[in-house]
Amino acid sequence: MNNEEYVDIRKKGYKIFQGIDHKKNLTSKINNELNDIINFLSKPIDEIEKHQIKKLSAIVDYAFLNIPLYREKYSKVGYKVGSINSFEDFEKLPILYKDELINGFPNKIVKNIDDFMFSTRSSGSSGKFVTLAVDLDAIYTDTLQGIRQYINQSSHTYDKDKTVLFIYTCPWWIKSIDGKYKLDFLPTTTKPIDALEYIKQTMPFIISTYPTYLQEFCKYKINLKEYGVSLVIVHSEQSTKEFRNTMAKQLGIAVLDEYSSEELTRIALECPYGNYHLEEDACYIEVLDKNTKEKITQGTGLVVGTNLLNTATPIIRYHQGDIVTISNVNNCKCGNHGRIIKEINGRVMDCITSDNKQIPASSFMDLAYNWFLTYNIPIHGLKYQIVQTSRNNIVINLEKGLYNLSKENLEKIKNSLYTLISKNINIEIKFTNDFIMKSNKFKPVINLIGE
Repeated sequence: MNNEEYVDIRKKGYKIFQGIDHKKNLTSKINNELNDIINFLSKPIDEIEKHQIKKLSAIVDYAFLNIPLYREKYSKVGYKVGSINSFEDFEKLPILYKDELINGFPNKIVKNIDDFMFSTRSSGSSGKFVTLAVDLDAIYTDTLQGIRQYINQSSHTYDKDKTVLFIYTCPWWIKSIDGKYKLDFLPTTTKPIDALEYIKQTMPFIISTYPTYLQEFCKYKINLKEYGVSLVIVHSEQSTKEFRNTMAKQLGIAVLDEYSSEELTRIALECPYGNYHLEEDACYIEVLDKNTKEKITQGTGLVVGTNLLNTATPIIRYHQGDIVTISNVNNCKCGNHGRIIKEINGRVMDCITSDNKQIPASSFMDLAYNWFLTYNIPIHGLKYQIVQTSRNNIVINLEKGLYNLSKENLEKIKNSLYTLISKNINIEIKFTNDFIMKSNKFKPVINLIGE
């Protein structure tokens, strides 16, 4: 499937999605499932684990029988349908890496090509994109788990009549459920002063955005509570508790963190008492020793996760690329049981300097995200890196040998950056396989001038 065929399938999927009676489907799920979803994390740990093993068994069997990538991968280790009866059984399966998903696109990571009618992409925080098909029921369940997130992180003050504003790359699939549980949207390319004016007019109860974008609000010395905002949830970039507390004081509202990814959905959420609770029914998280790859229940290690919602492109034992510190069973004052993450060592993103202003890396990641979807540049799987080498020069490193991009497409890439930075800054595009590493980590956006 080439780029044009993929875009055609997405367009077809959009029309189909618009024609579905989401009100009816979601109302049914709310009546039958929402109460159990809201209370799931407060269940005894043995009930949580029993649910996880059942889900893991079902999704592994489905993937083995229907998804070529997993059929090949698991056949090599002698997997048989029905083999998953415990976490120990599950942990015998091989780890999945991002390059396998990229290289398997499109035919090997779905049952049918038409599954890409509903799809999503990783943000490229690792510098490489991955395209995933998403099934409708996963979208619905994710929406209901979002309701639980807002209830829990707002200390049970959020309800169906309140609005959540996403300042993000793209809007969520569902805008509301029969006019309730409204999810509003602004792109991160919106100037912060314009976003604040919009917030003042619409008065959302919760805002969800990048920490570097929220930091821009602090410069205007406003109290978001006066705009109707009770909570801000930050995500996609690493932020310290101290940093969030500082912004909370400046803006007059609570600021809590969300640890998530496109591949695994919600991983862990910071509660009002400062603990990161694993979203145990959204994904099953293992933390592995960095050297032995054995699971650990206490301490620091690599995140390997399994999406428990989506079967269109199953994500099983996926190497997330992050390092966290995990703690075993914990009973928190917020009422959630189960495991917690004590520390998240995510990727620290650099800002780019233009006209003495700091532009967050997330904005450039959004642009790169849309090179494929909006600008129609055929770069699925292309590794990129945007590097500021001086105040007046930026280098865009693109993976050498993967695509032969036309001059027109290269100009599109350059011009996309000029929507964020001054045209006085020179932009060079280089094809290379020698990407810059910082602290043994790859970053898609780097500022080398230390500003």
